[in-house]
Formats: sequence, C-alpha cells, structure tokens
Amino acid sequence: MDCFDTRQLFAFAQGELDAEAAGSVEKHLDFCSVCRALMAEAARSSGGPESQHSESGQPAGGPVHPLLARGSLLGRYVVLDRIGAGGMGVVHAAYDPELDRRVALKLIRIDSTSPARREQAQARLLREAQATARVVHPNVITIHDVGRFGEHVFLAMELVDGTTLRAHMAPLKERRDWREVLGLFLQAGRGLAAAHAQGLVHRDFKPDNVLVGRDGRARITDFGLARTAEDLSGPHESAPPLASGDLHEASLTRSGVVLGTPAYMAPEQKRGELSDARSDQYSYCVALYEALYGKRPFTPGSAVPPRPPRESGVPAWVHRAILQGLSESPQARHASMDALLRRLSDAPGATWRRVGMAAAAGLVLVAGGAALHRSTSGDPCGGSEQSLVGVWDAPRKSTVQAAFTASPLPFAASAWREVERTLDSYSRDWVEASHEACVATRVKGHQPERLLDRRVICLDQRLKDLSAVVDTLAAADADVIQNAVRAAHGLESLAPCSDISTLASPEPPSSEEGTRRRMEELRVRRAAVRAKLNAGQVKPALELATAVAREAHDVGYEPLEAEILDLLAEAQGQARQPRDAIRTLHRAIQAAESSRHDRQAAESWAGLVRLLSFVDAGLDPDEETPRHAAAALKRLGGDARIEAMLSRNLVSLHRARGRLNEALAESQRALAMARKTYGPEEPELATALLSAGQILGLLGRHEEGLPFLREAESIYRKTYGPEHPNLAVVLDSLAVHEVRSGNAASALAYAGQALAIFRRVHGDEHLMTAGTLHNQGGILLELGRAEESFRTFERAARIREKQLGPADPKFASSLSGMGRALAKQERYREAAEYHQRAVSIREKALGPESFQVGIDLLGLGGDFVGMNAPAKACAPLERAVAIFEREAAGKADENLADARFALARALASEPRDLEKARQLAGVALEDYRRLSRTRASDIQQVEQWLAEHGGFPRRPIASQR
Repeated sequence: MDCFDTRQLFAFAQGELDAEAAGSVEKHLDFCSVCRALMAEAARSSGGPESQHSESGQPAGGPVHPLLARGSLLGRYVVLDRIGAGGMGVVHAAYDPELDRRVALKLIRIDSTSPARREQAQARLLREAQATARVVHPNVITIHDVGRFGEHVFLAMELVDGTTLRAHMAPLKERRDWREVLGLFLQAGRGLAAAHAQGLVHRDFKPDNVLVGRDGRARITDFGLARTAEDLSGPHESAPPLASGDLHEASLTRSGVVLGTPAYMAPEQKRGELSDARSDQYSYCVALYEALYGKRPFTPGSAVPPRPPRESGVPAWVHRAILQGLSESPQARHASMDALLRRLSDAPGATWRRVGMAAAAGLVLVAGGAALHRSTSGDPCGGSEQSLVGVWDAPRKSTVQAAFTASPLPFAASAWREVERTLDSYSRDWVEASHEACVATRVKGHQPERLLDRRVICLDQRLKDLSAVVDTLAAADADVIQNAVRAAHGLESLAPCSDISTLASPEPPSSEEGTRRRMEELRVRRAAVRAKLNAGQVKPALELATAVAREAHDVGYEPLEAEILDLLAEAQGQARQPRDAIRTLHRAIQAAESSRHDRQAAESWAGLVRLLSFVDAGLDPDEETPRHAAAALKRLGGDARIEAMLSRNLVSLHRARGRLNEALAESQRALAMARKTYGPEEPELATALLSAGQILGLLGRHEEGLPFLREAESIYRKTYGPEHPNLAVVLDSLAVHEVRSGNAASALAYAGQALAIFRRVHGDEHLMTAGTLHNQGGILLELGRAEESFRTFERAARIREKQLGPADPKFASSLSGMGRALAKQERYREAAEYHQRAVSIREKALGPESFQVGIDLLGLGGDFVGMNAPAKACAPLERAVAIFEREAAGKADENLADARFALARALASEPRDLEKARQLAGVALEDYRRLSRTRASDIQQVEQWLAEHGGFPRRPIASQR
C-alpha cells in the first residue's frame, strides 16, 4: 500500500479527517514505520498531546474531564471519591449496586477537538479495553465493564486497596531486599506473560502501572496503550531515529503516536518502529534493573549498562537474565516473557520446596502441616514425600494394620487391604500435586506466589485430613473398622487444589501471625471432625464441630468459617437434626458468598438439597433451593464432583416428595455423571447404581433395576470384601427385586447371603438381622412356604419389639407379615388378630391415611372375607381402596388391584351390591393386566370369579370408594 503524503498525515494528526479516511491512515500506520516516524514529528510540531502536558502530567490547559462529584451517576455506577489521575485519565472509587461491590472507574481523556477523530478514538479505546478485559489472570487488573460516558470512555475495574509498585518499593530501598523486589516483579511479569498469551502488548510497562494490594499481590494496570498482536503484526521497516531530545529522565506516558514512557521504552519504540511482546520485555527489565540497583540501566549517550553496585547483593544469574532482556536488538532478548521469568526463577542451589502457609510469613509447622524441605535429588521442587513422614509412612501404616489385625470382625482383613490401597494411592497423588504446585511457580513461572500459597494451603488441609483419618484408624473400634473404607474414600479430592480460578476466588487470609496460627489450629480440628464423621463417630464429631464453628466465627476469616459450618451441618444431618443442619447451611452459604468462596457456596447449596428431603415441603415450598444450587455451580464454572453430588441429592428430594418419574430421570443423570467422575471400583459409583436400581423398583420396574443392583453388588464385593455389612445391604435389595420379578428362589439365595453376613457381624439380635429376616419371610411366602414364612416373620418381630418397643411401625410391619402367612394357611381368625394389632400401632405412629395402614387394612379385610364375614370386611377394605387410589394417582397398582378384588368379593354376598362388585372386579382385572409384573394367577382368578358371578360388567368404572 502506498504511503500517504505529508499533508494527509498532518491532517490526521490534527483530527481533520473524516472517520473513514482516518481509519485508512491508522491502519496504514500500523504497518509502515516510515509514516509512523513522520506522524510522530507531525504530532509534536502541531502542538499535539505531548506538548499539552505540564511537568505534573496534568493537561496544561485545564481538566478535560467532566466534574464527577460524590454521588454522581456514571451509567449504573455511583461515584464515591477521586483516587488518582494520570496522563491517560482520572480514576474514581465507585459503587456498583447491581453486583454490590466497590469498583475503580477510570475515565479516559480524548484530547481531539474533531468530532470524527473523537468518535474514532472512542471506538478504538473501547476495542482495546474489551481486548484487555479478556485477560483473566491474578496479576492483571480485572476489568469488569467498559462503556462510553458522553465524549469519554470509561472502564470499571477491580478496586485495589494498595499502592503502585513504585510507591510500594520505596521502603525497600533502605533494606535492599532483592528477593522481595524480585518476587513482586515475578508476579508482574506473569501478568505481562498472560497478556502476551492473549495476543496483547502493553507498550507502557513501568512501576507506576503496577498496583500492589495489601494482600501482597501485584496487578498490571493501565493497558490504555495496549494493542492486539493482530493489529501490530505485519512487515516493518527500520526508520531514522527521532530527534526526541533527552528521553532518559522522562517518565510521563507519551500519548501521541510514539507510545509509551520514554525512560522505559524499548529502542524500537523510540525509533517509531513496530512494538511487540519483546518491547514489553525490555521495559520490564529497565524497571527491574532500576528497582534492584536504585538507578536506570543506561545513562544519556551510553548503550552499555554500568556494572551493578557490589552492595546490592543481587546474584549474577539475575543480572545476566536482565542484561539479555535489555539487548538493543529484539531478536537478542529472551524468546518470551515466560522464558525470562524462568531464568529469573532458576536460582542455582535453591532446591527447596514449601508446603503450607507462605514461607515469607515465617510460619513453620510440624507433622501434618507446613515445612521446608531440602532436596538432595537436584530437583528444585523435590522432597514432597517428606511431608508424609509421621502421617502415612511405614510406622503409621503398621500401627493401623495392627488395629485391623486384632479385630475379630470377619471383614477386617479385606477392609484393611482396601484402606491401604486407597491411602497409598491418595498419598502418591498428594506428593505429585504438591510437586506440580511448586513447579508451576518455581520452575515454569506459570502461577504467582499468591496462588502457590493458596495451592499449598489447600494441599496442607488435605494432608491434615489424611493425618486425622490415620489417627482415627489407628485407634479403631468395631464401628470405625466397619466405616474404614468409607473414611478412606471420603478424603476430599485433590483436584480443587490445582484449580487456579477456584483458588483465586476467596478473599485472601489474614497476614497477622496470631490469626494465622489460630486458623492453622482450626484446620487441624476441622480435619478431625471430618475423619470422625466418615468413620461413623457422629456424636463426638458433632460436639467437636460445634466448638470449632464457634471459634471460626471469632477468628473472622469467612472462607474457613464457611467450610467449617458446612461440616457442622453434615454432622447435624447425620445426627438426625435436619432442621438445625438447614439453618447451619444457610449460615455457611452466607459466609461463602460474602467472601467469594464460590466452591464452598456451590457445595453447601448442593448439600441443602439433600437435607430438604428429610423435612416437609413447607421449609422450601417453591423448591428454589435446587435452582440456587444450579446457579452457584454455574458461577463456579462447573465441578464434576459437586455436580454429581447435586444430581444424587435431587434424586433423594424427588423420591421423598413422591416424584418417582423425576427421581428416575435424575438418577440416570446422576449415574452418567458418576461413571465419568469416579473410577469403576469406587463406592460413589456403586451408590449411584444402587439409587437407580431402587428407584426403578419403586416404580414397579424391578427387572429393569436388577442389572444396576448387580453391578453395584460387584463393586461393593471388590471394595468392601465378601463379609462387609455394606455388601449385605445391596444383597438385601437384590433379594427384594428378584422376588418382585418373579424369581423367588434367586431372591431367597440373596437374602440368605445377607442374613449370614449380618449375623456374623452384628449377631442374632441386631436390627439389620431383623430387617433381612423380615424380607426373607416375604420371599418364603411367595414360594408357598407359609409355615416357614410365619416363623421367620415371628423372629423378626421379636427382635424389633425388643430393640424398638411395641409401638414402633417396624414391629407392626412384622406383625402384618405374620398375619399374611397365617392367612395363606387359612388360619384367618389368628391372622385377623395380628392384622388388627398392626393397624392400631401404625395408625397411631403414621396416621390413619398412611400407605402402611392401607396394607394392614387390606390384610384385615381379606381375613374377614376368608372367615366368611363379608359385612365386617367391607369397612377396612373400602378404607384400603381409598388409600391406594390416592397413592396410585391413576396408575396401575397391585395393592389397589388386590383391595378392589377383595372388596368385590365382600360386596357380592349382598344381591343389591352384586353389580357394584362386578364393576370393582372388572377394574381390578384391568389393573392386573396393566401391571409390569405379570400376575397371571390373579388374572385367572378374577376372570373365573366374574364368570361365576354373571360375567363381565356392562359398564366398568374407574374407581369405587
């Protein structure tokens, strides 16, 4: 493309071209260094922006910004106070009412008096601001919003409580602490590298354009001169140097065409040539040199930096890295900012790593906490495995194994094998994650010190959790050994400790040493609570969690308080205090959301969904909680484990509310997520399989549920061993599904295996033994072995009465089973006595309209029919039909079909009720035919009865009360 003539360039400099013509010139300038040089001269000679500044950096002709008084509105933002001004604009503190946060509002000056040029400048600034906003990095100022305000462009940015890097370093000049200076510049360098990775070049890096917050985090700001790499790419030529005078002492940003601050500008910028990421590298090295040595690297007329002062203490390897970045030729500099940062981080002999709180804070902890380790392998991040000493090493492993070996429990040996395998794997993963965290900062330079600290705090908490689990297992009793596999698998995932966005989210911890020590103690006790909960020690866990939550509130660090409150709620839930747990979780959510602990907020919302399944719907009548949970998860950016937990909890909620079809659909989603999230032998996958199978069973689709239960049984058998009571629970469910699928013999085998496990583990008088005996009684009844069924139900009833008392519904359930077994033997009078007792108990305990009462009424009515006392049978059977009709809600139901047919037989004894009886029998026949489980014998019995009583009804009815 041909160059523009001088008149056009001067017209462009004075803003006299229309938008289209100005756009053409601007595009050409990006690729033509000769025209850029002419343009720079034109800008100065025409009294451009550079000549309009006083020594203070403020516009000489007076302010060009509108007066923004406190309380003024700029868009949706409420202006608070003016907090700064510079060559590019004025900054105010402001309040964002929509997101309830304070922001920094920067109003950028546009000096041109030409409307067309001003419009063009606005568009370009908006484009560049939007490009900058794409850089999301802890060491780059966060831009929340960009827009126009009258003739000006504004940026709504993160409000940093701190000062510039230049001001922050002023007190360091006395100490000359080069390590602290370098640490701050490494943070800023990572921000520059992040911008370069997004295709942005800053073009004005200097200490004044880096903010350091009170949290010690450096953030690059003032990308007002930044350009995208796409805009700056293309051929470029050398140009004659500009007669720019003495640039050495100038520290103001030049906002003309030669962009940047002269004292920090790369040679190619001063010559008006194309700038790229290597120009930023040069500026960075000038600023770092100045910060380390107290003066800039080049004196006027000198192209060689002086020797560093001996008293600086800066090591040679740092000096060499800086000198290469100061090379005259961009090609001779480091290949990238990442390469420079690696050189600056690569301290020969500094082969150390850090676990726990920041070493700079001076906090050194012992076993299970933070420590410094020296590497003997040559790996600067080696030694992570040393943190496992005293936590999960050979002596600790032997102690735990001895506790399991001494246990008489039949599953102790298999539980130990799974515990050892799980904790070994977790420990290896922890060492790897710890090493990776160090490498990311110390070797690759991909993450700042602040995030390394947070990763290390996260990993240290996991190490404390591991230590607490091992402590609990080392003193294991029977209950702990039974829950040992769950405790091992219940260790929190290490994945969040490498999720940078999650770690950067919560507010930073206090730097006050006393507060840090209290927080460290709280984390140790938090780990103890979790270990006790997962080991089944609910009461001591609840007591400890209550005390720890009080102390966490006193400390005042809300992210940690939110985590501990969530754990307290879990303890309250396991202690069957759901209402208290719900209140506690709401407190946890408030603490998490106010401190930006997004992960904990999402986790607590998901946990709240499950707790709602244990209370009536009145606590959340509109069921907003699942939507809040989904929104919190979306804000977090997704998390596979929390998403799987939320889906699993939604299954429980739908099931508790009687929404079985919704529960089934959600259980399928939960299972799909579990298959992606967990390994093929993890108990969490088995839990999802078990839930899907059970929901299908509740819907009467037992055969469809069997494959899920069998897969869950396989996982439980491998994970827990063949003698564990958790396996027996799955076997019990399999027995129920098999008998409902018409496979009574297979069901009896499963029930026998479950019963044998419960007896060996818990003994003959345990409630789990009674539950399996009860199920076995029902299976024997299906097989026609009524006498054995009666004796089995009788044994279950005896245990339940002894353990639960004579008013418990479970005792009544076994009494009802005894009644059914007697009825099968045509001992109707005895059967009626048991059914009547069951009705009385369950009416008082569950209410007269409960489904279980309907079962007992059906049995009682059938007994009266069997005794040839139809008049007595009608009342209980009519009540049973009403209860089952309400429960079935128009769907086929075998209990409703049984009740309708029994009532038909009772009514048929009176000629005046014969037609009603036929109609009821006809509807019962349709019910039997619609059932997913074939009831061929019942269908045949009803058809025969109808034939004997005058055939099928002329007008079948849908219901009969």
